[in-house]
Amino acid sequence: MKSREQSALCVGVVVLTCTLSLLLNGCGTSNEEESSSVTISGDFSEAYSNGRFVVWTPKQKDDSESQGSSMMMAASTSSGAASSIEDSIDIVAEAPISADGGFTLTAEVAQPHRVYFYVLDATTAEGMKLAPTKGQQFILEPGELTITMDQNRQFEVDGGHYNDEVINSWKLSDEYVTAQHTQRQLRASPEGETEEQYRARIDELSAVANELLELEVAGLSTVATTHEEPQVRKLALQVSWLVGDWYWEALVALADDMPKDEWVKAKSIEAQDRIAKELAQDQIAVGTEIVDFTAEYINGESVTLNELQQEKSLVLLEFWASWCGPCRVEIPHMKKAYERFKDKGFEIVSFTIDNSKEDWELASEEEELPWPNLGMGQEADAAKKYSVTGVPANYLFDASTGKIVALDLRGHKLDEVLEDKLL
Repeated sequence: MKSREQSALCVGVVVLTCTLSLLLNGCGTSNEEESSSVTISGDFSEAYSNGRFVVWTPKQKDDSESQGSSMMMAASTSSGAASSIEDSIDIVAEAPISADGGFTLTAEVAQPHRVYFYVLDATTAEGMKLAPTKGQQFILEPGELTITMDQNRQFEVDGGHYNDEVINSWKLSDEYVTAQHTQRQLRASPEGETEEQYRARIDELSAVANELLELEVAGLSTVATTHEEPQVRKLALQVSWLVGDWYWEALVALADDMPKDEWVKAKSIEAQDRIAKELAQDQIAVGTEIVDFTAEYINGESVTLNELQQEKSLVLLEFWASWCGPCRVEIPHMKKAYERFKDKGFEIVSFTIDNSKEDWELASEEEELPWPNLGMGQEADAAKKYSVTGVPANYLFDASTGKIVALDLRGHKLDEVLEDKLL
């Protein structure tokens, strides 16, 4: 576990004092909901000097616990982003952030649950508006919670039984903290860096990013499959955004321990259906043939993957989403590769697993994608046929044979394959 001294490296403290009624479905406790007071005060001075601190949950009309809803979207500048976001969330409480980074708010909350926070309407010192970073989730529960945020807007939560069991059990481990430190170091570009050194550093950075994801998945999957408390296992599943077979199997097992929980009941049915389909589906891998599907452009026009690959040499099928930070970070490089190789038979076909068309439209407008941009949803035909449970994910295939030649190409790895195949 990370020490208190190590935690002090982070800045911007938010103290949440909560008195909430704890409901544990299926554990023999009372099912009566009692509204309780929540007081939130904090200091974000190292990250923000204006804006609004907002605690929120997804709107009830949406699948508020669907996978992918908590995936991270990289912070970017965008006029009108805040109003669009507020249309899709239910705000629990909010308060203005003063020039010294401080704020205080109080609210009534029915019961402990997973929540998110944004900082909306914040600007840089130069007056440029910042869009919020998605994925800022934690578990609101009785007691005192301290949220610390560093200058990169990465945060930690100190205190709280569920936060400790579900998140801090892996996020504050020495292994995870060391990997985060290495990642921060690799992000800095050394003066006089050569192209060869740059590519080596990017490879290292990619490896560390994968290590962090693997540690997160390993941590959450362990909690979700082995913890003795059903409520802890449920929360671990709800905060998981990179899922695998363990996720669906854990849902099926949890249904026995929480038979009255409506979320568990619905998701376990979905899990059983997905497990059955995956058993019957052939694995998509290098050397196998691409699977055709029908999808729509933003304007509603339908097209098939087969139609888009006509008269092309290589096609990159890219699964992404507006809230996926790594997806959007990669787009500028993909644009360069597209411009360089499109006249040599290279095509990119994007498919978003966004469940909100508004989010898809906004992200597409911001990114100005020059290639076929299709969607949408994780339950769409394309996503199901490729068993997409997390993004980014891509498949490079030979348009003449329809066979996959490479998977998950990023950065210069994509360049090298295209150079080999098309130059």
